[in-house]
Amino acid sequence: MTGQPKKDRTTRLPRHRCGLFTERAKRWAFVLAVAITGAASISVARADEAQAKSLLRAMSDYLAAQKAISFDYDSNLEIVSTDQQKVGLASSGTLTLNRPDRLHATRTGGFANVEMAFDGKTLTLLGKNANLT
Repeated sequence: MTGQPKKDRTTRLPRHRCGLFTERAKRWAFVLAVAITGAASISVARADEAQAKSLLRAMSDYLAAQKAISFDYDSNLEIVSTDQQKVGLASSGTLTLNRPDRLHATRTGGFANVEMAFDGKTLTLLGKNANLT
């Protein structure tokens, strides 16, 4: 028995066409699922884009119809000096627009205290600290 090869006791089942069909069906099901998911996300993205355009148009139309608009704002400006130090300048202000030709804005902070006025013909800038017009 030492010169004879050992017999393999495991039995291999023959691969049937049914098993091959099942593997192909699984692959196609996966490909179709991925394709359907991709198509659904594309249509959702197009719907979102259309909705975003619609909302932007509605907002623009609303603002265009207003006779007066005003708001307050806060801003931060960071500057890097020549010594590589970061300096932050904080400021705040207001803006008022009266259509068709009036505009008034203020800015306070960040080394500036200024006011701007436009009456439709003349633009006036006032540096409150410098008291120059």
